[in-house]
Amino acid sequence: MYIPLKLISLLLLPLGCDAQLRTPKVSKVRKHDNNVAHDNDIPYPAQAEYKYGEHDDGGSTSMNKSKRPNILLIFADDVGTEDIPGFWGTNLAPMPNLQKLQEEGVTFFNAHASPLCAPSRYMLLSGNYQHQGNKVPSTWNFFDGENQFRAGQKSIAHALKEGGGYHSAMIGKWHIGLKLPNGGRHNRTNILTAKGLDWTFPVTQGPNDVGFDYSYYTSGGIQEAPYSFFRNGFLETDPSNIIFWPEGNYEMEHGLSAISRDGEGDPNWDSTAYNMILVNETNAFLDFHMENRKDDPFFAYVALGSVHVPHSPPRQYIDGSPVAGENMNLHLDMLFEMDKVIGSLVDSIEQRGLANDTIIIFASDNGGINARRYANRKLRGHKGTIYEGGHRIPLIMRYDGHFPKAHNRTTHFVGLNDIYATLAELTDIAIPEKSAQDSVSFAKYLYSEDNTAGLRDHIGVWRYKKAETGRVLDSETLLYKDLKIIKKYRPKMQLELYDLHQDLGEKNNQIDNTEHQKTVQHMLKVLERIGPCPIDVPHKFTLTSGNEMGQVVDCDWFARNKHQCSQHIEGELNCNSVCGRFDAICRRR
Repeated sequence: MYIPLKLISLLLLPLGCDAQLRTPKVSKVRKHDNNVAHDNDIPYPAQAEYKYGEHDDGGSTSMNKSKRPNILLIFADDVGTEDIPGFWGTNLAPMPNLQKLQEEGVTFFNAHASPLCAPSRYMLLSGNYQHQGNKVPSTWNFFDGENQFRAGQKSIAHALKEGGGYHSAMIGKWHIGLKLPNGGRHNRTNILTAKGLDWTFPVTQGPNDVGFDYSYYTSGGIQEAPYSFFRNGFLETDPSNIIFWPEGNYEMEHGLSAISRDGEGDPNWDSTAYNMILVNETNAFLDFHMENRKDDPFFAYVALGSVHVPHSPPRQYIDGSPVAGENMNLHLDMLFEMDKVIGSLVDSIEQRGLANDTIIIFASDNGGINARRYANRKLRGHKGTIYEGGHRIPLIMRYDGHFPKAHNRTTHFVGLNDIYATLAELTDIAIPEKSAQDSVSFAKYLYSEDNTAGLRDHIGVWRYKKAETGRVLDSETLLYKDLKIIKKYRPKMQLELYDLHQDLGEKNNQIDNTEHQKTVQHMLKVLERIGPCPIDVPHKFTLTSGNEMGQVVDCDWFARNKHQCSQHIEGELNCNSVCGRFDAICRRR
């Protein structure tokens, strides 16, 4: 079902023939004018119909014809539990659609992610902690030259496709690394026009390379260049029309578009339209799916731009209702629009009669921004910090006729990385070898708060920061039962301990409380064990994959056969002194 939007396609309109790189005139607020042809009568995405690529032949790949549930995963950006209603009594902006989602599903009050964006996206799609990927803390964009997935690791999209015949789409913000096409070299100033780039080839290391059939995405959301979309890896902007966008604000068709960092992109880039475009692209995918693969389940991963900076709300939403200026500030306007987007995406399921056949998930990548101007903040910290405000996230799951309605889960914690194993259990698919190493299913917990058997009893969070010597581990934390231990390394090593049951705001450091000393020592050992710099295990263990699967070995075996480190994840997990990949990070702690 198509939602009409009188919105010009950012990327597929007939563009001008000027092949020179053009720079808009600079002023505090700029009126956008670059002599590019416009046709206000063409609604987006009328010219941007769903296009399948080499990964999506429009036909079923299902091995099992018993229909599994569809999955719609809506992933917000920089939205904390204090930003939305239903958690701590805050009501910063009207959000009726999120409230309805909570009324129709299960809300998790104790869900956790990384304190930063890109690591959390890898956690979500891989089922791993961030340091199980290629780099610490993560890959981010083109300049990494690869995504965060290591050889042999398979994403949840790959697992769903391989095990359940799912037809999948990734729409929105990718942000876990890409590789330029055809051997192109990185150039931060001319990211799209650098010498040697051939845009007749697709970028690689993107969504289509980790299992998604279809993709329509930007490398880094709205906050960084390139300010262009990619469809199945192919640049949507005509290379002859690429322009350089200086930092600033630009009057565009749908509002005051914002460029927070200089960079190249499409001449029609409009940050105010970003989330509305994702809604229409999702509907185009669903239309294609219902017409061509309706007997197969679908997995739609929609990664919003809301509410990462720059905050640039549209003047009006798709339905014509006002957005910009409706709340106290631009941040709240973006939360307001995000709720409308959630409403549109949920409507796209309900209006197709799929509510009883679709798991709908709403989550965020990390805690909210530092918004001290808002009163009655319950959590300490914000995005980028090791405190609860940095990594405690909203998580809501709805599945009509299956999950209970208006239920809360408060007693046990879950991780963003646990969604992988949970979906695998709910869809009855196997987790591939070498994948989702840090994922624990909470599927049964969804149905009842009493179903706590098998849930994780601890979860770790790591915060890295830039230093002169490179990325360093700044702080780490472990949640265990009601306690939370924080280990800070800068400016000097110090420990903090909080009882979150009594002190969710993390105000009273209990590290000197002798009652907890034995537990503290246990927590520190677990934190060391699951982190990027684990101590070697002293005992033997069993290999779980490869030609040696089932063989019982120890760290001496890996020391004698170092080539096996890349073949068996157990080497890295259990024998860091031999197989560890982050020696520099560990030395700089």
